[in-house]
Amino acid sequence: MRLLVNEQSDKDRQKQMINLGRKKQLVALGARAIFVLAPVVILSVLTTCPYAWAETVDAFLEPYRTVEISSPFRDRLDAVHVKDGETVKAGQLLAELGTRVLLAQRAQAKDAAAFHGAIDSAKALIKMRTNRLVMLQELDKSGNARPQEMVTAQTELSIARSQLQSAVEEQQLKKLELAVIEAQLEEKKLRSPFDGVVVKVNRQVTELVGGGDQPPLMTLVQLNPLKAVFHLPQAVAYPMAKSKAVTLEGGGTAITGEIEYISPVINAQSGTVEVRIRIPNPQHKLISGGRCSLAITPK
Repeated sequence: MRLLVNEQSDKDRQKQMINLGRKKQLVALGARAIFVLAPVVILSVLTTCPYAWAETVDAFLEPYRTVEISSPFRDRLDAVHVKDGETVKAGQLLAELGTRVLLAQRAQAKDAAAFHGAIDSAKALIKMRTNRLVMLQELDKSGNARPQEMVTAQTELSIARSQLQSAVEEQQLKKLELAVIEAQLEEKKLRSPFDGVVVKVNRQVTELVGGGDQPPLMTLVQLNPLKAVFHLPQAVAYPMAKSKAVTLEGGGTAITGEIEYISPVINAQSGTVEVRIRIPNPQHKLISGGRCSLAITPK
């Protein structure tokens, strides 16, 4: 009886050992399955929810254009017609460079271009020599003109016509010289390229300006429209191309803008795409430098 009990106990222990081994195998298999499957789950989350990290993206309102007005010539500054903070119109005169020499040259060129003495003289000579030739031709009909006189009259008329042509060409050249001087004078006048605001005037009258190492005369900004540049996940940026209009939030109010540019290149470091939005600002109610945000709806 005791022997049977011992044998039964040995069998029970063997079964327990087998069951324990099976459990360890199952645990090991489960661990390996988790280790293999876990990266797949993580990748799935990153792929399907690329911008789950934020529901809004912030940016700043910026001038649509910023231009530094510089001199194309190294010259002295004769006049500055604007001041810091002044609103200007496209084409408005901002500053003038030294023009004394050019003004004197223009005066001379105008007189030369207006003088028609050589042309008038050549025309009078043509008329006189034409009349003489006609007279000789009439005499020749009655046999009273000598052949040599006819040849001489024709030659003199041809010379007079050539002189007139030369006088006309000389006059055109003088007019061209005047036009060149006028263009040079216009280049000495620095004008605003757009409707905007003068941010800063950097130079003063009588200062020598121009040259690569010189600071600009002044800085202008265009505040209508403004722009906002966002850096968005590609899954958000590229679908935006389907709709031109976009609504931003700034200062507690809705701002309507238009998508102007979506970069075709993804930033390799951030994985984002640049999106530039053009924002009308006709009343200048929006201030450049103000923060704005774009709402993103997670998918």
